Formats: sequence, C-alpha cells, structure tokens
Amino acid sequence: MCTATISYDKNRKEINLLLSIIKKLGAVVSIDDTDDVEYDPEMVRKVEEGRAAYQRGDYEVLDIDNLWK
Repeated sequence: MCTATISYDKNRKEINLLLSIIKKLGAVVSIDDTDDVEYDPEMVRKVEEGRAAYQRGDYEVLDIDNLWK
C-alpha cells in the first residue's frame, strides 16, 4: 500500500473535485483537516517587523546591475 499526503490551501471546491477523482480510482481516502503548521514565533516577529518597515518606507532598493560587484 502506498500512502500520499496532499496539502491544500482550504479551497474546498477544488479539493472535493480532487478527492472525487481519487475515490473513482479506487483509493482509500482519509482526511485530516487539522492545521499542523506551527511557525517559529521569532520568525513571525521578524517578518512582521519587515512588513512594518516596508510600510514606513524604511527599505533599500538594490541595483541588480551592481549586485555582484
């Protein structure tokens, strides 16, 4: 028996279509709707700080022509 995991972004219409196709192929389907993704709080804080800095205009634009100089 082969086991596969499919992650999706909660678009129920598309996942229901996919599940119906899989069931028609004779596969056994079990669904776990839990969100098991946990983000590191420090990383989340840094991302939010970066977003806030961008909103304030506190960022630099790199010239790609001089990037490797």
